[in-house]
Amino acid sequence: MRVIHWFRSDLRVADNTALAHACRRADALAPVFVLDDALLARHREAHPRLRFLHACLDDLASALEAAGSGLIVLRGAPHRCLPALARACKASLVTWNRDYGPHAKERDRKVRDALARDGVDVRTFKDRVVFEVDEIRTVHGGTYSVYTPYRRAWWRRYQARPPGVIPAPALPPRIPEAPADALPPLRGRGVRADTTDIPRGGASAARERLDGFLGGAAHRYRTDRDFPALAGTSRLSPYLRFGAISVRECVRAGLALAAAEPEAEQGVGTWIDELVWREFYHAILDAHPRVLEGAFREAYDALEWDDDAGRRQAWQAGMTGYPIVDAGMRELAATGWMHNRVRMIVASFLVKDLHLDWREGERWFMRRLVDGDPASNNGGWQWAASTGTDAQPYFRIFNPTSQGERFDPGGEYVRRWVPELEGLPGKAVHRPWTAGGSSRAYPARIVDHARERAVALARFRAVRGGGG
Repeated sequence: MRVIHWFRSDLRVADNTALAHACRRADALAPVFVLDDALLARHREAHPRLRFLHACLDDLASALEAAGSGLIVLRGAPHRCLPALARACKASLVTWNRDYGPHAKERDRKVRDALARDGVDVRTFKDRVVFEVDEIRTVHGGTYSVYTPYRRAWWRRYQARPPGVIPAPALPPRIPEAPADALPPLRGRGVRADTTDIPRGGASAARERLDGFLGGAAHRYRTDRDFPALAGTSRLSPYLRFGAISVRECVRAGLALAAAEPEAEQGVGTWIDELVWREFYHAILDAHPRVLEGAFREAYDALEWDDDAGRRQAWQAGMTGYPIVDAGMRELAATGWMHNRVRMIVASFLVKDLHLDWREGERWFMRRLVDGDPASNNGGWQWAASTGTDAQPYFRIFNPTSQGERFDPGGEYVRRWVPELEGLPGKAVHRPWTAGGSSRAYPARIVDHARERAVALARFRAVRGGGG
């Protein structure tokens, strides 16, 4: 049988569910990636993420070539490209791993229908998550809307039957009629030059990062993960975003470390809980696609937002006068990544100090983040805005100064990204307005946190009667 495997957010050979199935069925195989014009148009400004995707595709192409195959790269609408490829290759089966956002599901429906008209079979598989939304249900058969009970149900199911990791398959020979299209240069896809210091892409880099994390920071993850000056997190989120490594492999490797080294158990458990958060947000998006347009808690769609271009631009540029906020936004601009604790701080600041719509922050993050993922990004922003699934009420408002003092007590993180403040020692870096002229060119605070906190509380209380 001639089979096409459509790579999407699964850019690896090992532990790839649909690819393994394709290899078992195929006498000849055509591995393909489609540069979807609709997706490129929607994410055209996301230059760091597109560069990282390109690096992951380069790594995948090299891995396939080393195994005697190769990657076909097509550009266009998948529901046109894939049936045309199937006809050219005389393929009778196309496989892919499922995605869960509304745009992806509509794209896949069109592809399936177009292939069916040509008599081509389709097989799709769970791969991006350990458990899909239908596998983690409440006792009444519904979808969980709060993380903690979801987490308990997730762990119960995992412990009852841990999923295995699939070895890299032996690749069948390439279908002779398959085109030999190479990966086009970034400039050919409308991506301008970008100097963001992104990480090395691909499955080999992902595995090295996982091994390095489990060999070191994982042991202290429970305590170190909130301190952005420390190398205390895995930094695997970009690789999980594009499937350069599977979440199954991450969970199993973490649990193996905890079993072998009990002193690592708490750190590993906390880290895996973060992977479960990722699964939770994918389940929410799958079950409630409307969250990409509005609040999960729909009453909060009535919240009053300001439209202040000056404040928005100061936030984007890291020039708000609040050092921990500005450090985070400058880290994002320079690296395409931001520490998770700082993501929460800058998001809370945008929504509850600047009173700007959380969707503006969500869109900006999707433009700048290497790991930008619709499910996790939306879930994180709605958590910070108190419009989402989290059980915590609207009055959780981060004080950016006390957050900086607590989680960057020595000021190392701020001084790394805000050089105007490098002369301020220790915690003083978080209150430059008390330092006189020693803060040099650093801007004054654009808002007063105490005053804006009161404004935010009043606006949330105004709509609270409708929910929350």
